[in-house]
Amino acid sequence: MGEVPLTMYALQLNEFGPASNLKYVEVKVPTINSPYQMIIKVMAAGVNPVDYKFRKGLYPLSNIFGGIVVAKGSKVTEFNIGDQVFGKKNPFFGGGTYAQYTIVNINDGGIVKKPATITHQEAAGFGVAGITAWTGLITVGGLKVGEEAKEVQKKILVIGASGCGTYTVQIAKNINNAKVTAICSGKNAELIKKLGAERIIDYTKEDFVEVLKEEKESFDLVIDCVGGDEFYTKSIPILKKKGSFLTFVGPDAYGESGSTSDVIRLLAMMANRNLFGKRSYRFVLAASGKDLPKMVPYLEKRQIVTVIDREFDLKDGQQAHEMIESHRTVGKIILNCNINN
Repeated sequence: MGEVPLTMYALQLNEFGPASNLKYVEVKVPTINSPYQMIIKVMAAGVNPVDYKFRKGLYPLSNIFGGIVVAKGSKVTEFNIGDQVFGKKNPFFGGGTYAQYTIVNINDGGIVKKPATITHQEAAGFGVAGITAWTGLITVGGLKVGEEAKEVQKKILVIGASGCGTYTVQIAKNINNAKVTAICSGKNAELIKKLGAERIIDYTKEDFVEVLKEEKESFDLVIDCVGGDEFYTKSIPILKKKGSFLTFVGPDAYGESGSTSDVIRLLAMMANRNLFGKRSYRFVLAASGKDLPKMVPYLEKRQIVTVIDREFDLKDGQQAHEMIESHRTVGKIILNCNINN
């Protein structure tokens, strides 16, 4: 693989604020200081809504990558130099993944070998959105997988199916054997149907409450990928009495809040609704990478695919952030970190 260089290029944020605060700079390559660490040559990094919220000072920084192992500590036995890997790292140790190289600790979990059938870009795109979708549907939502799923066909509504919801639709249909109704723009309807939705509701023309009013108490799960408190209220009539409303974003549109008071308000709301509300209200606060190995076979067989809206070079990270912040992407935005290296 060659020697690890002393310096690299990375996107650096020295002050919270607009996308223009992201600077493309030359910095030192991180060094191994634990026998459980590896240095990864980052080929691609996923750009997620949580990243621009970090940039504004709300959440932790980027931590999703697809790349190649170029150095490792003495206690790393499951990976070798040259292995192509992807996953989710702890961003508080060794920096983020908007860089040509990053350091990962195998004890953090969430790092796996990349199947040959998918690209580094597809792997990096899966990251936050794919893991969150799996956690929401299976760990929190309780949907079945494999042989068990064949015997049960749950009915699911996905709000915001053309963003991170692309993974939710696929996992629900191809892994959980669910009947999926998806809410998205009409221009994305063909794509979302191809991914597995049986029915599309165009939110630009119709209110899903009106469209589904004859299907009273018929849905097992409503998944909110957009955010906004009104979706919970609107969903109550169509949810089964033991059904659940599950949000990946929270009660504020696009999850724009993030202060301590906002978190306290959210926790109080969840407690109140689960004790006294008409339907269960669940929020995936954080998605762990520990279940990532379970997802790899589906990625390898391309039963879950990454829809890529656009790819940017690392130096164009500002543009990537401006695009993700527009909330008009279809699928994922990717940064190519070593495209010419």
